[in-house]
Amino acid sequence: MKNFEQCTQILREEHRLIESAILAFTGIIKDLGAGAALDRQRVWEIAQSFKTYVQRCHHSKEDFLLSMVRARGGSAAEYPFRTFYEEHHQIQSLLSDLAKVTHEYVEALPGTPESLASSLRNVVDFYPGHMWKAEHLLFPLADELLSEADQFVLIQQFGWIESVVSTDVSEELRAMVAEFRPEPSRAA
Repeated sequence: MKNFEQCTQILREEHRLIESAILAFTGIIKDLGAGAALDRQRVWEIAQSFKTYVQRCHHSKEDFLLSMVRARGGSAAEYPFRTFYEEHHQIQSLLSDLAKVTHEYVEALPGTPESLASSLRNVVDFYPGHMWKAEHLLFPLADELLSEADQFVLIQQFGWIESVVSTDVSEELRAMVAEFRPEPSRAA
C-alpha cells in the first residue's frame, strides 16, 4: 500500500459529512411522519446546502479522480466507470427534485410534507450504495494506480474546486446537520 492516499482521504472525509447529512434527513423524514412542526425555511436551507455541496464540490472532485484513474489504466473492466457517472447523473435528478419539493414545502403547498418525505427518502436510499462503490472499488484502485504527482495534481484541482465553490460550503452543511442532528453528549 502506498503512502500518498491524500485525495482519496479527502473524499472519504467528505463521505462522512454526506453520511451525517443523510442521518439528518432520516430524522426529518421521521419528524414529518410524526406530524412535527419543522422550521420550513431551515429544511429548505439544509436541502439547498446539501445540493450545493454534493453537486458543486464533492462530485466534481470524484469526477476529477475518475478521470485520473481512467487515464492511469483503470479500465472499465476493473471499475464500472460508466455506472459511476450514471449515478452522478441520477443524483442530479434526485437533488433537483429535492430542491423543487423543499421550495414547495416552504410555500406550505398542500401535500408537501409527504412529497418532501418521499424525496428525502430517495436521496437517503441512493447514497449508501454509491458511497460503498467509491469506498470499496474506486478509492482502492486510485490508491493503487495514482503516483505522488497524480495525487498532487488532484489535490490542486480539489483546492481549485473549493475556491470556486467556497470553502464555507462544507462548514455551512456541517452546521445545519448539527442543528437537525445534534451530536450525542458524552459522559464527563
